[in-house]
Amino acid sequence: MIDAKRKSNPTPYAFRYKIFLAVLVLLFVILAYRAVELAIASPLPPSAVGEAQKVRRGVIFDSRGHELAISRDTVSVGIKPLDARSQTEGMDILARITGTPKAQILSKIQSSDKFFYLKRKITLEDAAPLRKLDIAGLVLQNEPDRFYPNRRLASQILGFTGVDGEGLAGLEFSQNTTLTRPGGRGQDFAGQNIHLTINSFVQHQLEKTLNAGLEESVSKHAMGVILETQSGRVLAMASVPDFNPNQISDSPAANRKNLPISFQYEPGSTFKIFTMAALLRENMLHDDTEYFCPGYFEYKGRRINCTHKHGKENFTQVMKNSCNYGVITASWQLPVLKLYENLKAFGFGNATDIQLPGEAKGYLASPKDWDYYLKMSIPIGHGVSVTPLQLALAANSIGNNGNFMPPLIIDKVTNAQGKVIEKFEPKVKYRVASEENAVKIRQTLREVVKSGTGANADLGLKEFDVCGKTGTSIKSSKKGYDAKKYQASFVGFFPCDKPEITILIMFDEPRGEYHQGATVAAPAFRRVLREIIPAIHIGEVSRVSDLSTPQYRMVGQDKSTMPDFRWFSKKELLYQVLSKFPGDHKIEGAGYVLAQSPAPGTKINPPYSFSFTLGFPDE
Repeated sequence: MIDAKRKSNPTPYAFRYKIFLAVLVLLFVILAYRAVELAIASPLPPSAVGEAQKVRRGVIFDSRGHELAISRDTVSVGIKPLDARSQTEGMDILARITGTPKAQILSKIQSSDKFFYLKRKITLEDAAPLRKLDIAGLVLQNEPDRFYPNRRLASQILGFTGVDGEGLAGLEFSQNTTLTRPGGRGQDFAGQNIHLTINSFVQHQLEKTLNAGLEESVSKHAMGVILETQSGRVLAMASVPDFNPNQISDSPAANRKNLPISFQYEPGSTFKIFTMAALLRENMLHDDTEYFCPGYFEYKGRRINCTHKHGKENFTQVMKNSCNYGVITASWQLPVLKLYENLKAFGFGNATDIQLPGEAKGYLASPKDWDYYLKMSIPIGHGVSVTPLQLALAANSIGNNGNFMPPLIIDKVTNAQGKVIEKFEPKVKYRVASEENAVKIRQTLREVVKSGTGANADLGLKEFDVCGKTGTSIKSSKKGYDAKKYQASFVGFFPCDKPEITILIMFDEPRGEYHQGATVAAPAFRRVLREIIPAIHIGEVSRVSDLSTPQYRMVGQDKSTMPDFRWFSKKELLYQVLSKFPGDHKIEGAGYVLAQSPAPGTKINPPYSFSFTLGFPDE
């Protein structure tokens, strides 16, 4: 009985213990509720609470170690409204530094319970006065900000970041993981660095040339690619108009696109280089074959015109004159599948897999879809679309003696201490042409520049030969071709015998006085080449340090009267005629102009058709 009574009547100590536990649990619940309430009312980013680790994006360098994108310290200003509601002092200074009206700050404090940013990423200098203020609820959060010290330089390659530091475009986007991958230890540690193949000087000269050409030709866009021929390294790549990544909101979205990898166009006559390569590879091109151009190629009622009637010519002359008839005739006996396979080997219709986002593949129709019209048009660069980078790489393989090189734009990745994490080496993907055929094509393209449609690309110096090909195409769209819109291009190599660099220049919709590759793109090629030779040529620099523009004799601007071209050199004549009087011209001989038709002073009207007889005084 005694034991039973003890069990039914607990001791005072047990009762007190239970009460203590109940009170403790209640306090815990209250504290937990309050913590959740505060977290919901004034949530803070992790870096605003204590000193949480935050990776600083790695640096992007050019090939010479110059900084193209860096992270700098900034301060973001935030407010915890529940703590700041009774605050009155210091608001004037806060409003001035953040650029937010005082009334707006006070209104938001009174109307919101949640933490909010007042101003993101202001400079340390601007934020310094705020550290002296005693404002309840004021949060000064240190965070890195992306900065591009060269402003517009290579902006479309680099891309930009968002307000929270994430990559949104360009290399900042495609290499976001690398740039934010910790390369060290500690609370303030940096991501890995990226070293590009881009040469800032070459990039600057390309952008400068494109801007000048854009203005002169009144084009919609201008774009260019410069490659190191033997390695496939991208020395420069740009399109204009461009943008300043430090001021994203000030630039149209269209200016941020990297057009050399995303813009698709019909290449026109620059594509004839690869048709010639296919013919040589299949042993279907012979030096003794002659073509008689009537001014057009016609099949089953479909006609493709030439610029004019070229008459009898060999294939070198076909390329010099950019004769559509000759190229189509030569390729007409080549089986569709063989031509397709050869063109596909040059990379057309496939992405280049460059380490950048947003690349287009271009378009090359499957052989089963080739009708007779495509069989006529594709060999001359119509009915096929490419990107500027694709065409530059394809041409580069001719400069590299037939070796196709994938593009390289990242040279290496290093950590914050400079240790190499990853190195990217040039590699030959495969051989697309024999060395013999590549040399023959370059020799032909040398004639194109020496006395053909590419004359305006020539440096005018015997020791520095240039070879290349012009292209002019009518712009196509989903609605068809627009006869009033053109695309002008030039692709070439320097030096011609042992190319070191490959350059492609393209202008979209030139609306100025001229719209041809010969008169718009070739001069731009020459202009940028002259500027960059001293920086990239592996030969004796003193020989190329002064490449002054040849002082051609100029004719007047009157295009209604035939100028007097007598005693002009052939180079001077080509420069004047191609740039001022495009049309159907015939030039015979070499040396200086001995006779011309029409005679000087004759009234003339477009389309122009001149003939010249050249020779030397003692002949």
